[in-house]
This record gives sequence, structure tokens and C-alpha cells, in this order.
Amino acid sequence: MKNKLLKYGIFIIVLFFAFQSVVNIASADDHYKGDRYYYPKYEKSDKNNYFEKFDKHDHDDDDDDYKWKGEYEQEGNYKNLQQNTVQPSYWNVWTRDTHISISNNLPVEEAKKVSFNLNGKTEKLLVFPSNGQLLVSGEKMAKLFGIKSKYYEQSRILELSNGQEELIVRAGTNAAYENMVKTPMPAKALSYEKTVYLPISVIANAFGYSVDWDEANETFILEQFY
Repeated sequence: MKNKLLKYGIFIIVLFFAFQSVVNIASADDHYKGDRYYYPKYEKSDKNNYFEKFDKHDHDDDDDDYKWKGEYEQEGNYKNLQQNTVQPSYWNVWTRDTHISISNNLPVEEAKKVSFNLNGKTEKLLVFPSNGQLLVSGEKMAKLFGIKSKYYEQSRILELSNGQEELIVRAGTNAAYENMVKTPMPAKALSYEKTVYLPISVIANAFGYSVDWDEANETFILEQFY
């Protein structure tokens, strides 16, 4: 009888510790999906659930930034880039490269409304100079291009799409998701007027447009290159 009671007691203790282990694992898993860690590695996320979950939390941007030449120099780590040739940055070309210098030659040097011309249609949009780039409203540029846009206010994310082409940008970071691939932008996106402002080069080039400056008419000229 004593042996049976002993075996029964040992069985209860084993079950108790097994249950505790399961609870701890579940808790750790919940923590991993918390604010700090859940923000996408977009290619691993279920796109249909991604924004719904993202809007419920305030996430860190730490893993969503790319370092540029100037930032490496400030931190004394410029030697990390010496093996790569640092390319000049262009306000109208999205090189998708982090090894670039900051452009100081901008056609617009203060925030103001400027004319954009596409296929003979002209529209004035607000332009912000920022870190050697010119930022424009992603939603207004999307309207000009005739492509879809959707803004997620709580997470400050702008989703742009045209057929199979997709661009997703979050204000406060210099990372964009271009067709599900995390790609560096030449400047951080900006949150303003309840939307996201991003570099002209990024939105134009991502959807197949070139952008040039007509000095005589103070107008940006947009042309489709494919």
C-alpha cells in the first residue's frame, strides 16, 4: 500500500513540474511576440494579419533602420565601410544602397509646394528637403500615378501598390518593404498631415517612373521608363 501511495505521489509531482514547464514556454512565446520582437521580419509574417496586429501595439524601430556613411563616421566605425566604395547620393535616383554620401545639391531647399508634371497633367505638392533628399506625400503621389494607397494611422504605415508592385513604408525609419524585401531608403520617412512623406526617388522609381527637375519652369517632370 505504501509503495502504491509513493508511486502515486511521484506521478503527481512529475505532472506538476511538466505543467509548469508548459506554462513557462507559453509565457516566453508570448513575450517574444510582444512589442519589442514582433515587428515584422515582413517575409515571415502573414500579410493578412500583419497590419491588424501592428496597429494594436507601439513597436520599436531599432531593427528597422540602416546606417549610412555619416552615422558610421560619427560612431568611429567608418573603417567598416572602407572595403566598399562610397557612392554619391542622388535626390532623384533610388540606388537601394547604404554606402552613399548625403547629397547637398537639391533643386528645392525649403519646404514648399512645387509643381509636378506627368503626361501633361500638372499638380502642386508639398515638398520637404530632408537629409539630402526631397520628401513628398506618398498618398498624393500615388493619386498622381493612379496607384492604390492605404494609410494605417496608429502604426504610421503607408502601403502602396500597383498590380504586382508593392511598396510599404513606415514613418520614422529608412527601411522600406519593396515587394516583400526589406530595402534601404536614402532618408527616413516622415509623418505629417496624417500620412507618410517619403523620398521622391523611392516612390517614383519603385513604380517605374523617372523624376527630373525643370529649372526654367520650377517643375518636377515625371516619366514612365518601363
